[in-house]
Amino acid sequence: MDEPNAKRAVPNPARQQRILNAASTLIAHYGYDKTTMADIAQAAGVSKGALYLHYASKDALFQGLLFHEMLRTTEDLLRRIDADPEGGTFFSLYRHGLEALAVNPLMRALTTQDKRVMGDYVRSTGASSHYAQGRAFSLDFVRQLQAAGLLRSDFAPETISYILSLVRYGLITVDDALPPSAVRPLDEVGPALADMLQRGLGAEGGDREQGRLIIAQWLNMARRLMESQIQTDTDATSNATPKGTNDEQSPDD
Repeated sequence: MDEPNAKRAVPNPARQQRILNAASTLIAHYGYDKTTMADIAQAAGVSKGALYLHYASKDALFQGLLFHEMLRTTEDLLRRIDADPEGGTFFSLYRHGLEALAVNPLMRALTTQDKRVMGDYVRSTGASSHYAQGRAFSLDFVRQLQAAGLLRSDFAPETISYILSLVRYGLITVDDALPPSAVRPLDEVGPALADMLQRGLGAEGGDREQGRLIIAQWLNMARRLMESQIQTDTDATSNATPKGTNDEQSPDD
């Protein structure tokens, strides 16, 4: 078991990854509310003191975990698009995006606001609006795809962006309005939704190679932003001076 003795936290990427892996497994299985910091420390094989050197609270740990999972999902999406001959269209991006979310338990829960998994985290931090805003479709992105002939030009880019944001918000909120028996899994919804959007907003023809470049550019930009945030969190940990390592933390954690 790790017992930190220094006044200042020492970066330990391997230990941090064990913590994140343990948190991901436990939260996906038991949910955010029922998972404690003590549970995570035990599953990761570290002391609670060592855990708090990396993350000051359960909220902070979960926020860091979400950035790591968003990065993993983005990298998965890039691989899927690169392997798809149709990967230069917006609708392949949408379909593969939902598929990549569907295979990641935490990102799937965040997208659908699964209350069992997300619990008090969503209610206390407003994660749903933060996530939706972060994934809102950029006007510049829409304009570039229109210029490549991949989205209809008879609709204003603001209109297309708004429609796509409606779909995004709908995915986040619809489960609250439906009985559980009516909820469909993301991997089933993805292809149908992408096909519907293609028929309604897609343009005939278009430069798919240019589309592939545009999509890769935007996804790589998103990846760099997430990597930067993860590095910022790591730097904050290494510069932090812990209040103590006696494991006497809030029972709510």
